[in-house]
Amino acid sequence: MNLKGLILSHVVAASILSAGCVSNYTETAEGAPLARQITASDQCGVVAPGLIYLTEKEDLGRLQDLPMQNLSMKPLNALDFDREHVLIVGLGQKPTGGYGLTLANSQIESDTLKLTMILRRPAPDAMVTQVLTTPCAVLAITPERWKSIEVKGNGFNTLELDRSFNR
Repeated sequence: MNLKGLILSHVVAASILSAGCVSNYTETAEGAPLARQITASDQCGVVAPGLIYLTEKEDLGRLQDLPMQNLSMKPLNALDFDREHVLIVGLGQKPTGGYGLTLANSQIESDTLKLTMILRRPAPDAMVTQVLTTPCAVLAITPERWKSIEVKGNGFNTLELDRSFNR
């Protein structure tokens, strides 16, 4: 084998080995979804776009401190925090009604939980309430196999959270 062939074979072998080190998951070890939407609201009280990550049932009290929040707490209180945590994806303040978020997809790539959201916004000619809103989606997510979260969607900037800053 000539030098060029030897280098090429090492590059191919390295590519195969490094591809094997990347872990991708679309469900938990038990077969459950990595993320599921448990509720949403037009008034979450999150005035800037961002993520709120809650790891314990006692953390739910923090939500009551948000101004003008109108979240249904019943599904949040029913959550088993040993198996799932809460992630609130907030759109920030919007000038009218008609905005919302829906979870479309979740997967873990390497150490990142990647969530894809669908942004609902009012049509340009739609009749909407003239009131400031703070829409959000509330998700139950697996606490396993990831170190950071990345939330993307049509029409809003990518939101990121590093788990080490949320402990």
